[in-house]
Amino acid sequence: MRKMLFTLIFILAGTSAFALPIKVGDDTIDVYASVRAVTVFNHTDPGDFSIASRSAGESFSQMAIALQSNSRIGARWTRGNFHVHNELGIGTGGVSLRLMYADYRFNGGDSGRIRFGQIPAIAFTQPYYDVKLSWDNGLQGYGTMQENRRVGINYEIGGFSISALSMQQYDATAVTNVFAGFGSVKFSEVMPRFEVAYSISDFKLAGSFVSSSVVANLPDATEAAHRDNRYNVNAGHVMFAANPRIANNTRILASGFYSVNAGLYGHATIGGGFHDHEAVNRTFWAAVPHVKEITTSGDVKMNNTSVFGGAFGFLLNAFEVGLGIQHASNEGWRDAQDNQIGQTTMGVYANYKYRVSNFRITPEFRYLYSGDRARSGFENVQDSRGFQVGVQFRMDI
Repeated sequence: MRKMLFTLIFILAGTSAFALPIKVGDDTIDVYASVRAVTVFNHTDPGDFSIASRSAGESFSQMAIALQSNSRIGARWTRGNFHVHNELGIGTGGVSLRLMYADYRFNGGDSGRIRFGQIPAIAFTQPYYDVKLSWDNGLQGYGTMQENRRVGINYEIGGFSISALSMQQYDATAVTNVFAGFGSVKFSEVMPRFEVAYSISDFKLAGSFVSSSVVANLPDATEAAHRDNRYNVNAGHVMFAANPRIANNTRILASGFYSVNAGLYGHATIGGGFHDHEAVNRTFWAAVPHVKEITTSGDVKMNNTSVFGGAFGFLLNAFEVGLGIQHASNEGWRDAQDNQIGQTTMGVYANYKYRVSNFRITPEFRYLYSGDRARSGFENVQDSRGFQVGVQFRMDI
């Protein structure tokens, strides 16, 4: 009977215009939903690169109307010290699982709480900036690190939080792709990815580290002599974020990070957040390491990718403006003179959040730029840039 009642509540949440906190015996159930849609005009100058089927250097504009993939429906179920939270994402790409975790609060939370399941990341900077047009991604790839939800376990007490997360479900493919061309490549998780964070007042300091393992055969004639070798790839980052209030209605937003191979677990992306509408497509530079050489003993040396960035924003009542700058480099990225080179991207945005009860309208403008560069065999390459202007419509229940 209780399962039938919960199913009915979930269905009603998608059609009702009111919040639905429900008491079922000693349980408290809170069902909610958020519908987010965007209409946007986009203009892109791709520079010397091709985007989709268009020719290099061909500027283009387009209009888009879409249901954002972070539209959601969810439920929180509480019984004493136990708490369960499930959330589905519903967008133009279909239905996806956003969250599914359970908490146990020791001594009512005074002694901390433990959480397990598909849980939110704790070492990220993205939500500190409320950018709307690219799926609420918060300057992702332009000075901030994105949030990722992974299967794992977390303990939190006071301002301290620590998580151990699995690489197997979502990130194993990114690691094995580093060894493209090797034989019989298999991901072998030897440790979880650890995240640690500490927050005090309006300041947060956090970091992440993982050592992933791959078992593979060498890709050349020495394969017969070196079978089933194990290769490790390390990745990690450190970050800070702050959003101090300097007046009753005014906040400053600031963050920065440094990462090595953090693209392997999806926290770092190179100029991302614009792929949804094809402006400033940054797929050419992947934030992952590359195999540098294979020694005669069968060891692999890696060219690691470093990404660092920072962002600054200003929030005054419902008006927000921000700037993010990010730089990526890899030990194997060299110009014609064999000098190591990198890539700098920049994003600027401004929006105004108009809200009436549970309904929000947010007009926004964004300008995104990727710096020109030269690399071996391609001198004076002009990279892409573009702008977006549009409106997000959002209703929460």
